[in-house]
Amino acid sequence: MIDLRLLGIASVVPIKPMEKLFPIMWWGFGLNAVTGTILIMQDAVAKLNNWDFYLKLVFIFAGVFLLKRIRSTVFGNPNLDKGPVDGAKMLALASLICWLGAITCGRLLAYVGPVAGLAE
Repeated sequence: MIDLRLLGIASVVPIKPMEKLFPIMWWGFGLNAVTGTILIMQDAVAKLNNWDFYLKLVFIFAGVFLLKRIRSTVFGNPNLDKGPVDGAKMLALASLICWLGAITCGRLLAYVGPVAGLAE
């Protein structure tokens, strides 16, 4: 939501109040981390031997880095709702690419790489 707003969608909505969404995003990220860890433990050998899993982790770490960067540079700017913030659109676009990449890699885990239970 924040990334889309920074890209100019729904430009009548002020950005500064969206800072209240960060605790919800961190809670959701924690929940995903816990459930993701449980899913990996379910078939660790196959998942940890899959290059797609590591690509997903790269996207996630980059997304978290960009999330922190957006919070510090964009929401730390006192002129946030008065005009465009330098670099905000690039950060938002990069963030969307990272999260969409992580989702795509997660879905592809079922289709690429080794599969548990199959003879090689």
